[in-house]
Amino acid sequence: MSERESFGSVSLVKQGEHRFYSFTMPTDVLATTCYVINRDEDPDEGFQRTLDKKRAKEIAGYIDSGLGTIPSAIVLSAQEDSDFKYDSKKKMVSFEKNPKAFFIIDGQHRVYGFKMAGTALRVPVVVYDNLSKKDESRLFIDINSKQRGVPTELLLDIKKMAEYESDQEQYLRDLFDIFSKESDSALYNKLSSSKRLKGKITRSVFNTALKPLIKIFGSKSPDEIYEIYNSYLIACNEGIFIPNNIQEQLYNTTVFKALSGFFPILTAKVKDRFGAIYSTDNFYEFTETVGARVKVSKLEKPTNAYKPIVDHLEDSLKMEFTL
Repeated sequence: MSERESFGSVSLVKQGEHRFYSFTMPTDVLATTCYVINRDEDPDEGFQRTLDKKRAKEIAGYIDSGLGTIPSAIVLSAQEDSDFKYDSKKKMVSFEKNPKAFFIIDGQHRVYGFKMAGTALRVPVVVYDNLSKKDESRLFIDINSKQRGVPTELLLDIKKMAEYESDQEQYLRDLFDIFSKESDSALYNKLSSSKRLKGKITRSVFNTALKPLIKIFGSKSPDEIYEIYNSYLIACNEGIFIPNNIQEQLYNTTVFKALSGFFPILTAKVKDRFGAIYSTDNFYEFTETVGARVKVSKLEKPTNAYKPIVDHLEDSLKMEFTL
């Protein structure tokens, strides 16, 4: 026979056709009384996404760090087996503590994160009662379609304020800011730090493009890398984009990522011929050749895949071999 749990300080809330109960529940109780049915397991009854264990593990780690706080409520639907009851005089709810007492409508990764964590917490929950499967699936759709997440660009931009930046993110922030401020920058007035704007490179895209290059940058400071990478971009513009009258494509997201992928290839050529002198003129020696051979359509109408562009730029660089 299952054990019966009860919790006080419950608020009964009415919204539209529904009413729900709002209170806090210990995470160990949540972990032993909640379940989901994902779409793959049961196409008739399930509508949840497949559990991402990595994400649940990250949540567990966040909680166990001692700094974790997750104030948003887990949304549950009380099942018949829970024998869920509400006492309006005592402002209390009670239910049978069995493994399928509550169906998770929203918050499955948080619940599994709580289950994996070693730290016990009390967390806010919202419990609906007497919902049909249609009601449960509609609530899932409403919650996941009417709430919009904060743009990645904005989150990345405010990480410094929150002191959440990794060393790599701080390095790339400094580099992005130099490219934003310097008047001789190839990206001057073409960067947007916190939101997407047509024709501009966001901080998120900038980081994604340049992050793989950090190993190549070695111990050089952001100021030193600015001088080298800016020379490279200017040489690309003068050798490839301007002669083909496609200057604005330098700031296309896919093309910008492709240029980052092409950087190690071209820079190795410069180093072989001129030593470690990464001037615009030395880069231009090669970008002029690429500009003359490149298929303009590859840059003018790129798909979302940048690696084929990198391959094409490299092919355009290769000289025909003769004895």
